[in-house]
Amino acid sequence: MSRRLRIAVLALAVPASLAIPGCQGDAEGGSDAEPDATEIALEDEGYRLRSDVEAALPVRAEAFADDPADDDARRAYADILYKLGNVWEADEVIAPLGDPSSSNVADLQLAARMAYLLGGYGRAETLFRRLMELTEAGTDDRDRARRGLVLSWYQTNRFHRARELPPPAEGDDESSLLTFMQAFEGEPYGIEWATDERIAHLEMTNDITQPGALPLVDMEVNGRTVSLVLDTGGDRLYLDSDIYANLGLTTLANREARYAYTGGQTVEEPLGVAETVTMGDVTLTNVPVIGATWKALGQTSDGVLTTQILKQFLSTMDYDNRRITLRERTPEALAQVMGTFGDSPPVEAPFFMTGTHLMHAKGSLNGHEGVNYFMDSGLAMSMPMIVVDETVELLGLETTAIEGTDYFWTPIESHGLNGLVRGATQALGNVFVEENPFWQSGFMMDALISHQYLWPLGSWTIDFDNRTYYFPTPDASN
Repeated sequence: MSRRLRIAVLALAVPASLAIPGCQGDAEGGSDAEPDATEIALEDEGYRLRSDVEAALPVRAEAFADDPADDDARRAYADILYKLGNVWEADEVIAPLGDPSSSNVADLQLAARMAYLLGGYGRAETLFRRLMELTEAGTDDRDRARRGLVLSWYQTNRFHRARELPPPAEGDDESSLLTFMQAFEGEPYGIEWATDERIAHLEMTNDITQPGALPLVDMEVNGRTVSLVLDTGGDRLYLDSDIYANLGLTTLANREARYAYTGGQTVEEPLGVAETVTMGDVTLTNVPVIGATWKALGQTSDGVLTTQILKQFLSTMDYDNRRITLRERTPEALAQVMGTFGDSPPVEAPFFMTGTHLMHAKGSLNGHEGVNYFMDSGLAMSMPMIVVDETVELLGLETTAIEGTDYFWTPIESHGLNGLVRGATQALGNVFVEENPFWQSGFMMDALISHQYLWPLGSWTIDFDNRTYYFPTPDASN
């Protein structure tokens, strides 16, 4: 996961056995690793807890309803919706002001960010280009516009467009993604199907029901079989550095990174390209890869199967049948997925994605509606979630220190995505080490929810075209 954690490996008996060997995603400090790399400049209005923002919502909603033609009222309403993570409504409200013909930088920034979060990358690119025209070189606003352009091209596999921008300045600590894309030859993530059916299956090779166990799958990278852990909190394909070296992968850039599993220590990572990644009956060509310091620090898998790989497909994590199924991103393939639910329509959970890969969806926690869950399937622990301090304070949660660590655990009465609320559980706290993880992305991140919540639901499908997760109905998954 991109949000950096305090823990490298944790095995405790109180209140349950924990193991966090990974939370591995991307590093702190690279532009491809920033949770809010398309962030906007927002005024500090003194909001601290979710309740502060929720209290301000009715006043702004009423002012906008009374006079929708009042641009200031519209801006204020869109801003509060964004902070709440109600990005679908925020997008609708700000769109009339965030028009490509506008010269208002703040309006364009918010509109571009909403478009990016919701997967409207064409519209986002248009607005970021407009911001490039309006802002001066060397300013924060120009840098945000540049990063937004780079990320929009990254998400649409148009790496070659990065060459339209000047190379990053020497010492630019946000340069690794731009440098990598500018050096990349050809199109990334070419797809070659082995059969006309255009479906591929990856069998899970381990017992995913054990505390701290994440799904492991086998695949081939440049013809070599590797065993990778599934983690939607990671960006590009991760391979152990020794495997990376033995495969002789072409390195296009390097970066420095820090992770939970490195104990917060900085490691240097090569950013390279694999010729082929074969996953059952489908092969990806020209695949971006990160060479990770992995096994040397105690990891047992060969690397990580991450979001950018899954994003090339309509991907189903089928826990009941212990496999990952990859289909084409087409309406016909989506119809196939819908057919697997039989007479019970799936529970649909809209999501939005920030940075290179960080997905968020709405849910409730202890009966408090509207919370934003960071959907990170790669948290290897017996508890299903992590809470931030602001959420602990908001809900008045009682905490118990875990002896010998900086962490605490807290009992939870109910938790889950909308339509998939589950009962009592436990959550871990004091894990994130950023100065302000709750507000880091501009909207509130209330909690992280992960594998131990997901696998008992039976399956989940990630539809990147419609920005929607599909789950079996609770009755169908029990």
